[in-house]
This record gives sequence, C-alpha cells and structure tokens, in this order.
Amino acid sequence: MAPFEENCPIPSTHERCAEARYFLIQCLINYHLPQPFLHNLNAFIQSFRNITFMLQSEASELNGFKAWYETKQQEMRNMPALRRFVEARNIVVKQSSLTSKSKVACGLFRGRRMKLSMNADIEPFAETSRLLELTAEFVGKLFLGGKHEQVGEQAGVERTWVVEELGEGEVISKCVEAMNFMLALVEEAHHLLGGASGLKGLSVDMQDFSVLLESDVDSTLPVKWGWVGT
Repeated sequence: MAPFEENCPIPSTHERCAEARYFLIQCLINYHLPQPFLHNLNAFIQSFRNITFMLQSEASELNGFKAWYETKQQEMRNMPALRRFVEARNIVVKQSSLTSKSKVACGLFRGRRMKLSMNADIEPFAETSRLLELTAEFVGKLFLGGKHEQVGEQAGVERTWVVEELGEGEVISKCVEAMNFMLALVEEAHHLLGGASGLKGLSVDMQDFSVLLESDVDSTLPVKWGWVGT
C-alpha cells in the first residue's frame, strides 16, 4: 500500500488500513500454520474494525463528512457480512476466541488443481505439512507407483479455514471482500475531503495459498523427478 501523501486529510485512518492489510497478508502467508494464522486473523478483525473508529474520530469535524458518513453507516448496517465482522471483533476483544474449523482435501494434484481427492475434517491445530507427508506416502504408492512421470502431478493438500461467526465458506475470501469494501470507503472519504489516498483493493487467488504441494515444501523435487527441461 502506498504511503499517504503529506496533505492526506486522514493519515491515521490510512495507517489503520495499512495495518489491517498487513495482518490479512500475514494470514495468507501463514495459511498452513494454524497458530500464526489464527493470531493474525484475530489481529486483522480488530484492525479492520478500528478503521471506521479512526475515520470517525479523525474526520468528524471536517466539512461535509458527517452527512456523507451517516449515509455510509446505514449502508454498512444493511450488509450482514460487515455486521458479522463487528460482532466477531466484540468476541475477540471482550469474550473469547472465535470458533475456527479447518477442512482438508488430500490427494493427487495436477498443477494446483485437485485431480483425485479424499476429504476430511481435521483438528484445527494440525499443521498442513504433516498431513502432506502422510498424503505423499499414500498417493505415491497408490496413484504414482513411486514415480512422478507425469509433469505437474504430485501429492498435495488443500486446506479451508472456516470461522462460524463470519458465516459459512472460506474465511479469508470473506476478509478480502470486507477489506476491499473498506478500502473503497476510505478512498471515497479521501476524495470527499480533498485528498487522494492511492488505496487499492486486494485480488487473491486462494489456490495460491490454500494448496500445499510436495514441491512447495521441497523446491528441489521437480529436478529430482526429471521435470525440469521436459
């Protein structure tokens, strides 16, 4: 995210956006490491909620803001997905941890797409790399005959994190959608107040993060399998 300009009318709000975005990216980086993933998810939810807190505090006395924001508040109240983030933040701050579940599909992949799979619910704090070890042994014997003759075919695990308080479906996709809405809101506020933020939305292909392949863990494997140069 580009740093705010010197004449930015709401620099602290801009910084809160950068903070929330940072934690969201850390969720993606740590998608297969349960404890860091959940720590960063909790931090994202709190940082995300702080964006509107800071925006109201920083811009409430600026010309034209109050009437504009009242309209935006009503719009946000009518969006169930955003209401869930508010409620989730209250749980994280005031009550307890969010209810996190993790599902996996283990099997044979072609590229980063599943070709043959076995689905399972797993203990949330089971690391994907350990599941991949077991999958690679099974897939290698059953489907690959101990070889990797087909370029791009290897064992892999696709993980899906679900947080009940944020609704059904993969949680980071929901976070990205909410974050993009908030970035657009803050960008609009910048223009209303006579500034330009340079804020841009996130575009994420979850297969790049939710799938862990043998070659992701050991980058030398494609050479050992004879894929390089074929």
